[in-house]
Amino acid sequence: MKKALLMALGIAFGLSAVSPVALSHGSTEPEHGGVVKVEHELAIELVREEKNISLYIKDHGEAFATNELTGSVIVLGAGEKQESDLSPAGGNKMTAPISIPDGAKVLVKVQSGDHHAVTVRYSF
Repeated sequence: MKKALLMALGIAFGLSAVSPVALSHGSTEPEHGGVVKVEHELAIELVREEKNISLYIKDHGEAFATNELTGSVIVLGAGEKQESDLSPAGGNKMTAPISIPDGAKVLVKVQSGDHHAVTVRYSF
């Protein structure tokens, strides 16, 4: 009984040591100087620029074409709420004319056709 319990605890510990990020089949290292979040097997990198944002999307480590995607971004920061639509910008990139101040919370939503939307939250 004691041996079985120790074996079960060892298996449970071993499984908990495997990171979900490691299982996502793609790198979470930013390639464009932004912040990467993984949601629904998509790695979404949000890059802050002076007057707009760029979003880069990868699926299992491969660039995900954004020409069929729609999306929006909401920024809560500096006591204000800003909203903007995301537009495909070629390849796996989308952009929006919105700025993100330090300390802001950001909600990004992207969708392809009739599929359910993927929502990602960022904090800066």
